[in-house]
Amino acid sequence: MNTFKFLTLAVLTSIFVSCSDSKSTVDTGNKEQTKTEAQQNNDFSTGMYTATLPCADCMGIETYITFRIDNKAVKSTSYLDSDGTSENEYGTWTKNDDIIEVSIPNSTKEYYLVKPNKTLVRLDADKKEVSGELAKQYIFKEVKAYTPAQLNGTYHSNVNGKGYNQILELKSENGTIYSVKISFTGAVKGCTFEGKGKLVNNQIDVDLKTINKDLKGTMTILFKDKTAELFTSKFEDRFALNYFCGGGASLAGDYYKNSIIKVLSIADR
Repeated sequence: MNTFKFLTLAVLTSIFVSCSDSKSTVDTGNKEQTKTEAQQNNDFSTGMYTATLPCADCMGIETYITFRIDNKAVKSTSYLDSDGTSENEYGTWTKNDDIIEVSIPNSTKEYYLVKPNKTLVRLDADKKEVSGELAKQYIFKEVKAYTPAQLNGTYHSNVNGKGYNQILELKSENGTIYSVKISFTGAVKGCTFEGKGKLVNNQIDVDLKTINKDLKGTMTILFKDKTAELFTSKFEDRFALNYFCGGGASLAGDYYKNSIIKVLSIADR
């Protein structure tokens, strides 16, 4: 009789332990699953992201934003149907859980929600996602920075090589600094320029004050497909590009390269 009681107690104890272990395994599995989902949602890496934001009175605002390791941020905005303008703004960023907060002097704070597959969603002022038909336009995808192999080379303002031609030459001096040279052929007077530019958000910016202290503004070289579009960052500074030219010409305009430059989303590779 005592032996039967002992065996019964042992079996019940074994069943209880087994159930406890099973419950513990389920709980651990749920926690691991939750942890994995949280980790996936926090899949954020510093780098450059881009989207074309909606615009009330234009075709869209092409926007690039780079998050640097030192918590500095730089944002570039270009209005698609504008007459060559691209503004750069510099600030800082911090991350709290899944939301990145960007602070730029003299601007309202911006918020970005971290999503899987290295994408971000621009939030509204209340830190909420935009809904409706325009929601997809607020999704930022990570993109690679242009390499010297893509940008180095010679670009021509005249694709057929006849008549007046302005020649843009780009050469990388390190990862982000480029020598910029412009010369001309086919005329007695034309445009000449030499200076240094910095690659920021896939565009090269040249501070014109470093070329001539009496000039103001930034000369920007924006790359789209096989075209290098050259203009001043702000429209009101556009006449500064006439300073380097004779005969009424300007450095501004489109310069064409044989090789095609294309931005590849990380999601597309």
